Amino acid sequence: MKYKVSFSIDFRRNPYRGKFIALEGIDGSGKTIQTARIVEALKEKGYDAIGMKEPTDLVIGKFIKQEVLSGKISIPPVAIQYLFSADRSMHQVEIEKLLKKGKIIVSDRYFWSAVCYGIADLDQVADYYITVLSLLSPYNRFLKPDITYFLDIPIKTALKRIGKSSKHNEIYDNEKKLVKIKRAYDFIKKKFEKEFVAVDADKTIEEVTDELLKRIEKSAKRVHKVKSS
Repeated sequence: MKYKVSFSIDFRRNPYRGKFIALEGIDGSGKTIQTARIVEALKEKGYDAIGMKEPTDLVIGKFIKQEVLSGKISIPPVAIQYLFSADRSMHQVEIEKLLKKGKIIVSDRYFWSAVCYGIADLDQVADYYITVLSLLSPYNRFLKPDITYFLDIPIKTALKRIGKSSKHNEIYDNEKKLVKIKRAYDFIKKKFEKEFVAVDADKTIEEVTDELLKRIEKSAKRVHKVKSS
């Protein structure tokens, strides 16, 4: 017997004086280097900024990176989602603590990554919308970033960058997975268009940093004062 299921989903908004920014995109899009560059630039300008990442360096995050993403062990896709969610629960404690202090957080990935990579783990997706809502359903207790910047690059560019990097050796770093992940991101950007700001990342590192910094500083100035003030 089939059952018709209908539900809506919402996320917790950031109620604190700090600002929560996330960088998303497929592997090779430059999230990690841009996070570091943006945080450094914001600090130089006097903002109280800090960089974070997911999976974290907390106990569950380390397990994910060292055992699961490395391919040392193979576990069902749903188990990977539970691990990501558990890691994020621990991360959330630190995020809220810093936002309460008024810091600007720039995070290399957040829960949208878990959704897209979760879809990539499925052999077949009959209904993307239901699948996305299903994957998002445990996340309504997590804070939604104030702004999520999507670093958009072509698959070919991503593969070229991955091929030149010794750091890209995880289970998702191959063309077949990247195509599925990119398709998932394109879908959720369309369905949740107000949650993303697309940035052309198929440029030099410096050009992408400049664009991100201009956008971030413009929004940060409205709610933050520099340290020296």
